[in-house]
Amino acid sequence: MAESHNSTDLRRCLNRATFGVSPALLEEAQSKGWERWVEEQLAPDDKADAACAQRVKDLRLKIEYEFEPPKPEGGEAKMMMMKGKGKQKVSEMRPLKTLEQPIEKTFPLYGQGDVPYEEKNRPAEEVMIATLLRAVYSRWQVRELVVDFWHNHFSVNSGKDESIALALPSYDRDVIRAHALGNFRVMLEGVAQSAAMLYYLDGVASKASPANENFARELFELHTFGARHYLNHLHTKWRDVPGALEGKPAGYIDQDVYEAARAFTGWTVENGEDQDEGAKRPRTGKFMLQETWHDPYQKRVLASEFDPQRPALEDGRRVLDLVARHPATAQHLAEKLCRRLVSDDPPETLVAKAAAEFTAGLDAPDQIARVIKMILLSDEYRNAPATKFKRPLEFLASYLRATEAEFTPRMDVVNQLDQMGQLLFRWTTPTGHPDTAGYWQGGTFLLRRWNLPLVLRDNDWKGVATFHFVTRTPAECRTTGQVLDHWSQKVLGQAASGKIRAQLVQVLADDDHAKDTDAFTGEDKDRDERIAACVALLAATPEFQHR
Repeated sequence: MAESHNSTDLRRCLNRATFGVSPALLEEAQSKGWERWVEEQLAPDDKADAACAQRVKDLRLKIEYEFEPPKPEGGEAKMMMMKGKGKQKVSEMRPLKTLEQPIEKTFPLYGQGDVPYEEKNRPAEEVMIATLLRAVYSRWQVRELVVDFWHNHFSVNSGKDESIALALPSYDRDVIRAHALGNFRVMLEGVAQSAAMLYYLDGVASKASPANENFARELFELHTFGARHYLNHLHTKWRDVPGALEGKPAGYIDQDVYEAARAFTGWTVENGEDQDEGAKRPRTGKFMLQETWHDPYQKRVLASEFDPQRPALEDGRRVLDLVARHPATAQHLAEKLCRRLVSDDPPETLVAKAAAEFTAGLDAPDQIARVIKMILLSDEYRNAPATKFKRPLEFLASYLRATEAEFTPRMDVVNQLDQMGQLLFRWTTPTGHPDTAGYWQGGTFLLRRWNLPLVLRDNDWKGVATFHFVTRTPAECRTTGQVLDHWSQKVLGQAASGKIRAQLVQVLADDDHAKDTDAFTGEDKDRDERIAACVALLAATPEFQHR
């Protein structure tokens, strides 16, 4: 950001590009300037984020369940040894060991009836917990926000089927994170060939006559063109779509969905099931092509003719080429990115520039990073008011980052986000979570988020979040007004004023008649509790709820 911009402007820009402003982040961005900071964020070096990686490595997450051991093989002697043992219990604090495992290490549990649900769901839980840690601690905050965007865009529900839960670490690591700032077409193929998406949208069993249409429909409606470019209410024949006869259809119709579905037949997973020839597939979770399932005949997608008897993979890949390069996709993705990074109703000028940047970088390995850079450095972004309502994860992370808390997440935190409306990796429809304020501002959701800072300090939550309100208050802050100004600046980036200031002073002093100039006295424990209550109220203000 140019030197003429003040710290309030910088803070507002940082808030929208990250999971929240911490004192260290603000200092770094002020030192480097906005443009240099953005450029570094869009070319992240994982070696420079070793502290966050170490936190993920050191974390231990509880797994607990009872199970009935399978009957042993080996005769009567072994049966006698097991007699009377009954149910056994597992209760461990276990590292997040599946995060870095290749899918062939996690997926073999699929279909194993004697393996407890908790073990099969564990990989998904580890991704959830690592996501929380990275949102709070990663140095590469822009990447984390963009990863969250793409997970929402290419949403899968890990609760639908054990296969998705087992595949989620690979989907997160090898598909979404690996390509979040890269080339969209490359990421799109990774999504289409991932076990998570193949199972979620039922492509795993799609074969000729009839093909399963789920993935093809969502590919057009959600992942690329967007619903506004669905023209079937106007045209039901491909040649009637504007531009189709010139090979440049303006949108898509049901015929395109049906034909694209045929192109993806045979795209499946090594899942241990029987093949047509009688042999069993490996159980690795890796993508495979079942050629005997593929529809080899002529197709027509987006006014483009597909010759018959082409190599089986080429049909699906050509569909991905067509949709990734279409102007409707550039428009749809530009609008979604601007909505996420700027406002619920982003400026049309910015959307147009982002779409042009997307199109200009179709073949660039850093295509997505270029688009995001253009958005973040634009005048529309810098001048936009703070009107974007925080999602629950953004609210949680920004509160912990602003207060510099020590955070050791467990599944209770995920459950709290559920109650605020954000189902991490478990949204039930392919649309992903809504990205406008209305959904998040329901009465129950708001009450849950307002109470979250207090919940984190509950005795039952010891060890999840540790705050240091007294020790992080400078010694020179001796009056209630000075303490309030210090924490208002940390949390809001500005001083509390007017009626709310008087009320917060009273909370800090625990006195209905307190004034700014009163000494902030008491035992450390008592003062810590009063600051905590004050900061919780600051976090409930509209200034903190928006980014």
